[in-house]
Amino acid sequence: MQNHVPVPQPAYSQARENLVRVIPPKLLCLLACGGVDCRYEGPECWKANQQVIRGVFSSWVTDDIIAMARPSKLLIDKYDIIEQFQRLNIRSIINMQMPGEHAHCGPPLDPKSGFTYSPQTFMENDIFFYNFGMPDFCVSPLVNIIDGVKVLAFAVGEGRVAVHCHAGLGRTGVLIACYLIYTLRISPSEAVHYVRIKRPRSIQTRAQISQIFDFARLLSAQLVQYPDPSLRHGSPVTLQHYLNRQALLLHGQEARTLRYIPKVVYLLCMHISCLSMGLPAAPEIHAELEKRSELRILTRVVRETLVSKQFLPLLRQDHNIARVGSVSSWDGQLGFSERNRDLLRDKRSYSDSDLSMMADLEMSPWLAKDAIGSELRPVSSKTTPTSLHLTTNNRAQTRAKQPSKSSGRMFKSTVKKDQSKYSSNIELCRSTHNVRPTSVARAIAKAMADQSPPEESILQRSSLLQEELNSSECGWALLMTETNPQVLTCLLWTWLEKLKDPVLGGEDIVRLSCVEPNRKPFCVLKKSQRHTIYCLLSCINKVTSLCPHREDAVLQRLIRALTKRPQEEIESLARLLNLIRTHLRENFLNNC
Repeated sequence: MQNHVPVPQPAYSQARENLVRVIPPKLLCLLACGGVDCRYEGPECWKANQQVIRGVFSSWVTDDIIAMARPSKLLIDKYDIIEQFQRLNIRSIINMQMPGEHAHCGPPLDPKSGFTYSPQTFMENDIFFYNFGMPDFCVSPLVNIIDGVKVLAFAVGEGRVAVHCHAGLGRTGVLIACYLIYTLRISPSEAVHYVRIKRPRSIQTRAQISQIFDFARLLSAQLVQYPDPSLRHGSPVTLQHYLNRQALLLHGQEARTLRYIPKVVYLLCMHISCLSMGLPAAPEIHAELEKRSELRILTRVVRETLVSKQFLPLLRQDHNIARVGSVSSWDGQLGFSERNRDLLRDKRSYSDSDLSMMADLEMSPWLAKDAIGSELRPVSSKTTPTSLHLTTNNRAQTRAKQPSKSSGRMFKSTVKKDQSKYSSNIELCRSTHNVRPTSVARAIAKAMADQSPPEESILQRSSLLQEELNSSECGWALLMTETNPQVLTCLLWTWLEKLKDPVLGGEDIVRLSCVEPNRKPFCVLKKSQRHTIYCLLSCINKVTSLCPHREDAVLQRLIRALTKRPQEEIESLARLLNLIRTHLRENFLNNC
């Protein structure tokens, strides 16, 4: 059943919006703001609880983001705002103003920057400054909003962030609401209501509300990970089209690393490689899980806030599943509807780990596995459930030491005594006396080489994970905690085979067969093709290094996925098989 959230209404009437557009800026400052005595230019009109930054009209929206009116040089000096920023661990300030605007409000503008302060004041004190100008009472192109949201997401990863425009209501609220949609996949209605609860009178005009809905519509199409039309939200895309959408969303080091490699393929290959080698999860996987754990906390806060203000109904008491990747449904017209929860309950008969990141700050019981991971036995319901215990990496250690960060940032493990020393179920499995890394590698190699269709339970499990990746952010965490080799390989091959066009088309195969002996064979391909194949071969090398007798079968299965050709035609691609095999041995085995 869908949770319908009331569509937010603008704070300004249509007549007032029209009036604002025609009044000259100087007169507008005098009439609407108060001119030199503008109420947003100092603390006189605001109570102490409306000044989380003393001297400035400001409010916490999340634990990491403050919405505030614009500071000025006068206020910065008088109230020592730089020291306040440092004490609160505010590492970035985002300015949504256009230079020169509201020149008749408060103190004079800085002649160099066109703002009420010099950005250099913050940058000299190791506080990053970003400017994403948006006209007052208006909106910006969606591409500018996406850039601002990505920068805000990056800045939150570095520390707390202060966002301001003139009053810190309209444009500031738009950016923060879009950020919540981007990170939590909540609906635009929920995002607007939540921001207004934390910062009353935010997001003021019809144009601003419409832009938030437009942003959500655009985002809904970009977030789909599996190009399978049979799935909810799935739509056929080519490899390059997927990478273009991915580039629109990723930022920072992740965007540079995954410039030519699909994220889902990259993380699956990393996860399979670590399992096959009997190693702890790779840093990329830890980073992904850490990011999801932090978003779970924010999701819980948003949900509780909306429920307390009766924008969302209370969860049924007899239902223990709390949505983590999405607070509730996207609005119907956006294409993200509420998940069928009865289907999830049905799936628990063959796997509990799909709910592991969706329980309310608790994991569902892990499934016990035999040595090769092919047999699943549900753990007794009496077994003590565990919290997701994340191995602490350098970033987590650094952030944990910062006193200004919420103490609830990391989950505390409540595992049983005999499991407490393990950082994940992967390490726990590895440490069992009857399990050897070679056994896991054999199971993975067998699953990767299998040419027959997977059994029904594996297909259902794979389909559920694909649905989660397409509809909620918790799908990534579910993917990274999955340890069934058959499910992981099914996910990998399915993604490649469901692309609109094969990774290697007929013309690509012809070009590869004509490569001169002294040239690297894959140089004739596009970068997206080449780097994706390199990523796959790196994973296959790690798997088959422990069971080389499976190498040919795995490579044949790889070719079948890359070319989307039936098994009967794979024998005709012997030239391609030899080329890949030679490249695999020369470029990977020699580097071991």
